[in-house]
Amino acid sequence: MKLAIIALVAIARSAAADELDPCRDAILDPVATPVRDAALDAQRGACLRDELGAGLLASALIDNPGFHGVLGGELRAGGRMRIGHAFEAGLAVRMLRYQFVQNAVNKVTAFSLGPVTIGGAWAGRLGDGSRIALAGTLELPATRDQQDTTHLSGELTAVVSAALTTHTVLHARLGAVATTASSIGGRTNRLALRAGADLTRAFGRRVSLAGGADVEAGWYGGLDHVNVRLALHLRLTGPWRGQLGVGIPVGGDERTNAIVALGALRDLW
Repeated sequence: MKLAIIALVAIARSAAADELDPCRDAILDPVATPVRDAALDAQRGACLRDELGAGLLASALIDNPGFHGVLGGELRAGGRMRIGHAFEAGLAVRMLRYQFVQNAVNKVTAFSLGPVTIGGAWAGRLGDGSRIALAGTLELPATRDQQDTTHLSGELTAVVSAALTTHTVLHARLGAVATTASSIGGRTNRLALRAGADLTRAFGRRVSLAGGADVEAGWYGGLDHVNVRLALHLRLTGPWRGQLGVGIPVGGDERTNAIVALGALRDLW
């Protein structure tokens, strides 16, 4: 009888731990609305995943009065997979990028391909069941179709994901983004520090809503922006998920007005 009671208590504790696991369901993960080129500042949680996905990312930079600015859209595809219990590897490709630029004199439309980025992460558990991860992304050189300029960029970010309740998860991150581009005209280097957090709330097993913000500084020399974010994450059917995210950079020197991300993902296991 005593052994049966001990077993029941252990099962109950295990079930409670599973309910408070921030990685228990992928719909609790952040939806990325990156500002930087090649999605280097894409937001993520500390959970390692096995998934494939594709999505559309649109951005707008509009100067008033009148429409002078840049409209951009791109199609991205990629995936990531766990290696053992503590590591993750990822690959992403910007398959097509479209830009429409208008000023007081000209209207220009441009298409481009690439780049390819690779990523990796190490993750572990904290004593309270929260997850911590160190994640990085690197753009592979010579993977853009515009070969007259050489690009190299990357990011490194520390992330913590914690379950506040059975339905609410907090994702917090701190990291840096860097890039360098060179051509016969010279070289441009950029470095920025960033910090941010998202609070995600699940409603049942199929829907989650999230809100958050990212602060970045250094890209333009001072405060770059505060990227205020809202997102919807859906469990469509079986392993399929859908995402919709909106980011509004406010304050600082960033001129991008809005970012909209729409994606579809499939859990592999």
